[in-house]
Amino acid sequence: MARSLFEMLTILVVDDSLHMRRLIARLLDVLGVGQVIVASDGEEAWAKFLEHRPDVVITDAAMKPTDGFVLAQRLRAIGEDELRAVPIIMVSAHSELSAVERARDSGVTDFICKPVSPRLLYERLVGALNRPRKLIETPNFTGPDRRIDAEAIDGPERRQVTYI
Repeated sequence: MARSLFEMLTILVVDDSLHMRRLIARLLDVLGVGQVIVASDGEEAWAKFLEHRPDVVITDAAMKPTDGFVLAQRLRAIGEDELRAVPIIMVSAHSELSAVERARDSGVTDFICKPVSPRLLYERLVGALNRPRKLIETPNFTGPDRRIDAEAIDGPERRQVTYI
């Protein structure tokens, strides 16, 4: 019998709420994810990320002492390209535009507003894995290319980026 893509995944779930960690871990278990690692804040997540080298990170935004935004920036600054390109899905109850923009500017791959639905979590995982975006690096940003359209842009509108 063929193994599903999810069975081969290791996913790191980071949330300061025990309830949310358990909920997301259970949803991932139902989806058939092979290994789910949990952490209660960005500092613990950093250590577990380096130890387990997960395929995807799902993180809450607001945590102390290290929040999901700082964690995302830290992950994008890792020297090893393979680790730096790991998809990061941010989950947050703060759905205002400023929070979504801050997540984007921190290098987050995708954003889910709480409450988390199983279908949306599944769709975001499939999207991150089946349609990975190139990682770009500029002086002020490292993260997934924000442009969904892969068409090249020439002329004065072209940003100076380096693809990793």
